[in-house]
Amino acid sequence: EEAVMALLNYMYSEKVTTTSPPALLDILMAADKFEVASCMRQCSTVLRNLPMTPESALLYLELPSSVLMADAVQPLTDAAKQFLAKRFKDLS
Repeated sequence: EEAVMALLNYMYSEKVTTTSPPALLDILMAADKFEVASCMRQCSTVLRNLPMTPESALLYLELPSSVLMADAVQPLTDAAKQFLAKRFKDLS
């Protein structure tokens, strides 16, 4: 319910006001469901600009395929893949 309210708020203000990764992911999923690509893009950008951890990178890559395939989310998934590749490359 909070994600839908945040999505409605975005539709009126064109701003995502949270920086909480779980909330942003919920909004991203709602935006995908209602096909609000601009909101998906903004959520993706905010998530990409937050510090990435192995856990968050894996979480981003585990999004439903409909979300992962969206053009608006590609930069986020690419950043997550690069983060993990670099992280595990450093371990070898």
